[in-house]
Amino acid sequence: MENSKSMKKALKMALLLVTSLLIGYVSAASYTELFMSGNISIIQSKVYFVSGSDTNTISSTGIQGNGTTVTFDQIQIMPGEVLIYEEAVNITNKAGASKTITLSLDSISGAFTTNNFEYINISVIATNGSTMGNVIHIVPPGSTDSNTTTTGPITMPNNAEWAIKWVIKAANTATVNDSISVTIKVRVE
Repeated sequence: MENSKSMKKALKMALLLVTSLLIGYVSAASYTELFMSGNISIIQSKVYFVSGSDTNTISSTGIQGNGTTVTFDQIQIMPGEVLIYEEAVNITNKAGASKTITLSLDSISGAFTTNNFEYINISVIATNGSTMGNVIHIVPPGSTDSNTTTTGPITMPNNAEWAIKWVIKAANTATVNDSISVTIKVRVE
């Protein structure tokens, strides 16, 4: 009988041990780690700005950032004047295939009022003189005209070089020394 009691105690103890091991195993966190790594090199952009016939007139720094940035910091306009820059800058595609470009208004700040400006037009002009996509037409708040803030997607063939044209019209009532800042984003896909 004592063997039977000992056996029952041993079985209970073994059962408790197995149960505690199962509980410990089930409650322990288990995970696997996977890793990815990569080496990333900066290369020359395949669609980039190149100087147009007006770039050096309206930009003191020219094209920067391996052809990805240009600042027109030399534009001055008189009240009532219309400035036309046929080739403010050119854009070229050397990607080896057609690319889709979209120009859009990113920001405008400063004294952009109907007292100072009537409009700013920005367009993409192909080599044959055709306007590609929509003309970006920016008017001040309160204008009776409406804004067009993007060219929409434009397919640009490989090896094409197109002009970016700016037309700016100051109001007759423009205040001397007022200024604005305009940023146009060019998306390439």
